[in-house]
Amino acid sequence: MTSAAAAASCGLTEEEESAACFEESGDLYERRIKPLLETDRPKSCNQCHLSGVDLSVFVRDSMCETRACLLANGLVDPNDIDNSLILTWISRAQPESDLITEQVIAEEYAGFREFLEQLTSCSNASCRDVTCGDAKGGVCERASEPLEVTLTDPEAQCDSRSVEAVFRDTVFPWRDRCFPCHHSDQLKADPNAPRWIDVGGNCETAAVSTLRNVIDRGLVDPVTPEQSLILLKPLPATEGGVLHGGGAKFHDRTDEAYLSFLSFAEYYAACVAAGMPY
Repeated sequence: MTSAAAAASCGLTEEEESAACFEESGDLYERRIKPLLETDRPKSCNQCHLSGVDLSVFVRDSMCETRACLLANGLVDPNDIDNSLILTWISRAQPESDLITEQVIAEEYAGFREFLEQLTSCSNASCRDVTCGDAKGGVCERASEPLEVTLTDPEAQCDSRSVEAVFRDTVFPWRDRCFPCHHSDQLKADPNAPRWIDVGGNCETAAVSTLRNVIDRGLVDPVTPEQSLILLKPLPATEGGVLHGGGAKFHDRTDEAYLSFLSFAEYYAACVAAGMPY
């Protein structure tokens, strides 16, 4: 019998039952999740898109705040655990070495799933007014000048975390240029426009999810980056742009947003050419 079930059978109040459930969630976290994050054991998170998310986004001091952050950042679907974004990221990992195997990935997936299922099953009775406080991480603000990133920069690398950080700092801050048609929360806009910009959760999680959409949709050309659709669609036809239902979003090829998008496309293409396993 679980601690939550035991609490219910002992005639505890709703608040006490809820507190017992969250205590069990904390025990489960210590047993199933914390060892995955703190040991030297190979982690599929190093290969999947959880790598670009600071764990402080959802790992907090209390299980009440942890759950609030998971929900606020869109990382868990309480109505369909298997559809949770964090599980989707883990399941995308590929066993590319003798260290990260199908078994490693399966164990991490099972551990996170069990934790999410337990945590979201708890009543909110003992967590009233608990919200997700601020965590460290990017705030997706625009730079005063267009960001230009190349592999000659001292800090520019091609691991997943670096690519995601560059996308967050170059392309994602200009997402309002594509409002409302391509934003995930604007369902009343053009129904034919793909919602490739994820605006749920905080900056880090939304930027990582948006980058995956960009790659999956082939919006960046890794061979000829200047021909990427993410550049040509928003360009005016007079500047070499292609048909775009939403019209021009860049003024011309000197537009700060265009230059930031181009910088990412060229950087990403260079990483692909260097054999980046992203």
